[in-house]
Amino acid sequence: MIPDAENRLLALDAASWPIRHQAFNGLFAQGSASLETVIAGAKHPRPRVRAACIALLDHLADERCDEPLLAAVRDPSPLVRRHAVHAIGCQRCKPRPLGIDIVGALIERVTDDPSPRVRRVAAHQLGLQPYDRRAVEALEQVLATARDPGLLSRGRHALATLRAANASRQAAG
Repeated sequence: MIPDAENRLLALDAASWPIRHQAFNGLFAQGSASLETVIAGAKHPRPRVRAACIALLDHLADERCDEPLLAAVRDPSPLVRRHAVHAIGCQRCKPRPLGIDIVGALIERVTDDPSPRVRRVAAHQLGLQPYDRRAVEALEQVLATARDPGLLSRGRHALATLRAANASRQAAG
């Protein structure tokens, strides 16, 4: 990686919020021109750099980003996983849809992630996906076993949204 790109990535881990914010916005403003740097940053040794790069991929992703995003949902850092779950689930921010099994990745996180925050984001994102029976079954399982009030709330809302989408789909077709 060229030194200037490494310096930009390191700025994403600065102690000062204004420096981190400026670095993030600078990479974002470069758009697809910064994509190689951001993809490399998704594997950076520092979790805050990885998380910021995954957050950038939420908006800049193209076909090169599918594998880095899938890898990030299994990152050791819950901060990175939370950003990755959002980035995978939020399709409206992307210039093109991801070419991965989004629902499968979200189900893995909502049912198996050790972090309550990651599970909550995964439940929310499942409710934003097109109807998929796997998502309904996973959310029903989560609602039957979870004790976290935040996860239960997001799971109920996501399940209701998916059921309503399915009812509309069946009525229309």
